[in-house]
Amino acid sequence: MKNIKYLFFVAPLLLAACKKDFLNKTPVIELTEETAFINYDNFKTYAWGMYDYFDGYGVNGDGYPAALLSSDANSDNLARTLAGSQSEYAYQTKIIPGDGGRTRSLSTSGWNFDYVRQVNVMIDNIDKSAMKQADKDHWRSVGYFFRALRYYDLIAAYGDVPWIEHKLSDTSTVELFGKRTPRDVVAKNILDNLNFAETHIKADGDGDNTINIHCVRYLISRFGLFEGTWRKYHALGNADVYLQASKTASEKLMNNFSTCMANYDDLYNLEDLSKKPGIILFKQYAANLTTHFSGVRLQGSANSYIDVAKDAVESYLCTDGRPIGSSAVYAGDKTMYNEFRNRDRRLLYTVVPPYKVVIGNPNYTWKKNANAADAEYIDLFTTFQSENTIKKSLPIAQWSQTMQTGTIISESPHFRKSNSGQPQVVGELGYYYWKSYNRLPLDAKSSYATTDCPLFRIEEIWLNYAEVMAELGLFTQAVADQTINKLRPRAGLPKMTVADINASFDPKRDPDVTPLLWEIRRERRVELFGDGFRFNDLKRWKKGTYVNKQQLGVWVNNADYGNKLSISGGGASGYVEFFGTPPGWLNKFYYEPVPTQELVLNKNLAQSPGW
Repeated sequence: MKNIKYLFFVAPLLLAACKKDFLNKTPVIELTEETAFINYDNFKTYAWGMYDYFDGYGVNGDGYPAALLSSDANSDNLARTLAGSQSEYAYQTKIIPGDGGRTRSLSTSGWNFDYVRQVNVMIDNIDKSAMKQADKDHWRSVGYFFRALRYYDLIAAYGDVPWIEHKLSDTSTVELFGKRTPRDVVAKNILDNLNFAETHIKADGDGDNTINIHCVRYLISRFGLFEGTWRKYHALGNADVYLQASKTASEKLMNNFSTCMANYDDLYNLEDLSKKPGIILFKQYAANLTTHFSGVRLQGSANSYIDVAKDAVESYLCTDGRPIGSSAVYAGDKTMYNEFRNRDRRLLYTVVPPYKVVIGNPNYTWKKNANAADAEYIDLFTTFQSENTIKKSLPIAQWSQTMQTGTIISESPHFRKSNSGQPQVVGELGYYYWKSYNRLPLDAKSSYATTDCPLFRIEEIWLNYAEVMAELGLFTQAVADQTINKLRPRAGLPKMTVADINASFDPKRDPDVTPLLWEIRRERRVELFGDGFRFNDLKRWKKGTYVNKQQLGVWVNNADYGNKLSISGGGASGYVEFFGTPPGWLNKFYYEPVPTQELVLNKNLAQSPGW
């Protein structure tokens, strides 16, 4: 989204028509729909504003993407360890909102159709423009892509939602006061629009890092998998139409993108993702364009409140390619050092590994402890290769990141309740989330950063394809080699061998899920960890009950931490806890409730099931 420009049409587009002819003349010096949509560049300029739908990093003001907080933190992956911030689904605190989240970010699940209107304004003006037909088709395709993107989020949240084909005005009473459009119709419209876009959009879009044929196929792959599996597991019927669409789109993308970035950590910690292997679309940040409130800054402060749940840590494989329940190299979890040894490298890039060091004076200097074992993961990180010239490394530093002025954190795990006078980089469970932590310099005044955010990357498509092929009964060793086995090398894992995956492969497997599908879902969980997929994945698989377990942390001897920690079961040693056992998932949570205000304004709207 290089050189994005914004053209504001809000005021002129909202002007009501007057009955007097002499008041209906087009203003000479102001932009209106009649004067703003004439040629190709007009549409290009207007369309830049649509890219804002992609949150990227930190648009919600606290350094993390909105999707991470709304999805992973409500799932079995993460915990927001701040009093009152527990999952509103697991702890049954979800309520019917009043206004539908109209002030939220556009890409959240709020009952908000402002973005649909923004796109429809452009679509409705295409045929009246002076463009040639091929250009009209291109911009209609771009509009269809963005409208489908929004409706994907809406259908994922609400199921049945009003389908709005054109820009509405205050006289569009049928649409404004209409019923919710059945999910069958909305889903078909989304897929039909994307199919049109695939065959009519300019293959290369409008230059580097813009919506092109690959982006359209990407959304077909994502939506097709989501809708197909939702229909399968929620018994709605017609699942194969969407699964097949995902399969076909994924295959086309896999023919064009055959490799990914060699280092998983670089996906989230580079200042330039352009021309990187497997990157299809990214949100670009640069000092002379736009920056983001840094998750880097937040993760090095006292204000993160994001902990990884033990259940998620246990989902990472061991270096023999097996889960912890059947691995010969799993060392147990009675120390964090043991637990993280011989594990999928993506775990080490996601959760701060254990260490202890001696802090010097000044406090941005340090040396190793006399106990060499305390530096096991410090030494291991020196062997990791990265494009990042200032590597992610241990020990972790307080928010200045440079390790020239900021305080070095003396140990991990590092608890908020027992921190030896170091209040930064603290958590409640001991598994501290640091996926986008790096030592790239921050703006000294604003603490804003310029690391690019991956939006569409080939790894997701490989995972989509693996899953959809399993759902269609077509998964083979060859499919594993085309997909999951392209991810494993950079995780330090052996390749998946399909013949080895049987009922005893993972003793902790959900018995309702086949052993092979369980492993495919595992790979998706760890590869896309923190990227905002997990909650919707649980919903489409009809596995909301996975959030019912209490989220625990590392195993500790409480005496080592001044007996200040809360231990599950109340013993002197055990797993750290913060929130109690949740009452659990309710089936009505598969759909978000329609806001009260909308039901008052439109008596034809029905509330979501169970609400």
